[in-house]
Amino acid sequence: MNERVKPQGCVLRATAISGRLQGLLGEITIAQTYRNAEPVNIEAVFTFPVPVEAVLLGVDIRIDDRVLQGRVLPKRQAENAYEDAVSGGDGAILLQEAGRGLYTVSVGNLLPGQTAQLRYRYALLSVWNGDTLRLQLPTTIAPRYGDPGQVGLQPHQIPTVDLDAENRFSLELELGGPLRQATVESPSHRISVEVGAEVLRVRLAGGPALMDRDFILNIQGSAEARAALGLCAPDRDGWVALASFQPELAGHADAGGRDCVLIADCSGSMAGDSIAQTRDALLAILDRLQPTDRFNLIAFGSQPRAFFTGLHPADDRSLAQARALVAGLDANMGGTEIGAALQLAYRQRQGQALDILLMTDGEAWNVEQLAAEAHQSGCRIFAVGVGAAVAEGLVRGLAEATGGACEFVHPNEDMAARIVRHFERIRAPRAEAAMTWPVEPTRRLPEQVERVFSGDTLHLLAWLPARPEGPATLNLTLGDGRRLSQNVTLEPWPVAETADTLPRLAAARCIAQLSAEDATVLAVQYQLVTPHTHFLMVDTRAEDQKATELPELRTVPHRLAAGWGGVGRVAAAAPCMAAMEPPAFERTTLLRRQPLPSSPPAPLAAPPPMPGAAQPSLSGGVRAMFDALREMAAPAPKAAQKSLLGRARTMLDALRKEAPPPTPPLATTAGTPADFARWLEANAARLADPIQPLPTLDELARAGLPDDLLTGLRDLVAQGETEDAVVAALLHAFLQHGPEGRLPRNASRKIRARFQKQVSATLAAAVEPLVKTWCATG
Repeated sequence: MNERVKPQGCVLRATAISGRLQGLLGEITIAQTYRNAEPVNIEAVFTFPVPVEAVLLGVDIRIDDRVLQGRVLPKRQAENAYEDAVSGGDGAILLQEAGRGLYTVSVGNLLPGQTAQLRYRYALLSVWNGDTLRLQLPTTIAPRYGDPGQVGLQPHQIPTVDLDAENRFSLELELGGPLRQATVESPSHRISVEVGAEVLRVRLAGGPALMDRDFILNIQGSAEARAALGLCAPDRDGWVALASFQPELAGHADAGGRDCVLIADCSGSMAGDSIAQTRDALLAILDRLQPTDRFNLIAFGSQPRAFFTGLHPADDRSLAQARALVAGLDANMGGTEIGAALQLAYRQRQGQALDILLMTDGEAWNVEQLAAEAHQSGCRIFAVGVGAAVAEGLVRGLAEATGGACEFVHPNEDMAARIVRHFERIRAPRAEAAMTWPVEPTRRLPEQVERVFSGDTLHLLAWLPARPEGPATLNLTLGDGRRLSQNVTLEPWPVAETADTLPRLAAARCIAQLSAEDATVLAVQYQLVTPHTHFLMVDTRAEDQKATELPELRTVPHRLAAGWGGVGRVAAAAPCMAAMEPPAFERTTLLRRQPLPSSPPAPLAAPPPMPGAAQPSLSGGVRAMFDALREMAAPAPKAAQKSLLGRARTMLDALRKEAPPPTPPLATTAGTPADFARWLEANAARLADPIQPLPTLDELARAGLPDDLLTGLRDLVAQGETEDAVVAALLHAFLQHGPEGRLPRNASRKIRARFQKQVSATLAAAVEPLVKTWCATG
């Protein structure tokens, strides 16, 4: 990757989560403190998770005693401004979306002894499922299967893992309004609850907790707390309105037979608690099937396997066979090729509608591809996310793309109850929904309501030309002709200082439906961090305070998710409020990974498939390491533990020797701007080396740079400019205007640093239009 990534020391010193929930709307704040305890300037990089539905409202920045401000800018503009600032010795902070529910923050040129405090504020629109609102706040990213580079992550964004990472977080939540009278419990952490005069306060019991699992708070509310919600707020030249309903369709279940395919994730990451949960889920599903139903069972890892040839009737014989098969399932089928399993399930369809029940931890990178394929299938997916740190983006994305639904089940929660909820949704009658607003909307979201499930919150948005007066009405027509309706009054947003929250929430939900150009304009207008925009802050320093060297890259590693791959257990025999610090990790304290010279930490990637599968198999050293870790997760005498630790040290040394040598530059011929971008990536090691000179114009000619561009550059050399300066100007202009590539940051920064030192404003102005014209026509 040509990146010098060295997670030395503890760069992330503290994480504090706080927030307030007022009914379905909440505002959550994540405060992160970074400190540079090294004698060199560094760039701290951390890819961290947030709830998938979170909408970033703002970033407050304090560096030492100074409060700094930033703005959301178009992606390319923000990246170039950040890189130029860091290359020039200034301080800078870049926040970018790294995927659905993932952000990457880069704190550039943090000087020795300097502290940076970042506070991210985001809005969260929650939903009721029956009488329960589930608040799920992720704190770690479990290893994921696949290539993160293929989904657009740059090398510095790929999250890393450290078994001994001591990242901890504190938490304080306030529940106000109708939630003050709610009953709360956490299956994930021990909590303390304080009933105040106006709010219910929830804190972690026992102080900060390890960031190795999602924090989950189940909030059980009364009928009054779950009443329909209506809000409106001014938005540019009009108003935006939100109406939230919880329709009850009880008593109208569809009694006809259904076609179902049950999919069980048996990949290596599911070992331990997750595969046990999956077996429980499958057994609960089989108990809910009716004689008129047809079903099949698919287990997958590196490859999918269907247990029946086609759909079988849910008779006693087939169910007995299925139960026996389920009892033998284990997490021993390799990688997480969930796409192949879904494709096999789609092919099971025989005429009538097919529903898919998927049990998985969701740990795969190719979320967008899987969601697009699922949407095209015509099948509904009802997903169950299992484990202590589920990848919410995949589980929720598959359900939303197909008109299904999702449930998340912690190892300390009742699986059967979630399966019952899913079957209620599956057998729910199809309902046609029509929304009537007090004023005819200029736009609706969603434009058409495609799914309504009994007891699940339905959020509807509308943009109105004038302030709404009167109720908004949801009308439902069931398949048997019966009609149901619910009304809600649209109240003005209660707090003037935060009146832009609702318009920004609404705008964020529009982004995915727009073209890249329109989405960029909207995101900048509403200051939203999206795939098209980044948040940027530049701290311009005086000349004598600028960093004199490029920063050393320091990634903040994640602690391995509790229970991942069978390493430790989260499910507790004691009640769910009991302490659950994972004992397995206490046995692995001597396995702290030491950084290797000039070598990046291994990205968070799930183990490759089993030998003999279509995908590459684990190397012997890695396979042995996972076997040893699983043995350490089990109780063992001290003598046995000592032997295992000795094996681990030996394997770590062997793994270092297994590391392949760097790949030499590719002999790529550049013709188009895209070809030239690939040529730069292939030669990144040379570009990043401060000792190596930049390529000459003759070398660039052999690489395929166009003749007319080369002629213009050579004319500048003939006029007295140095060739090195002309090439620096060319490469810098290409970084500004060429196609987006994956040139490592250190190579990009060497180019930018040479540009700033060697290129005059006159030369830059002469070269930039030449490169810009080539990039525009190429």
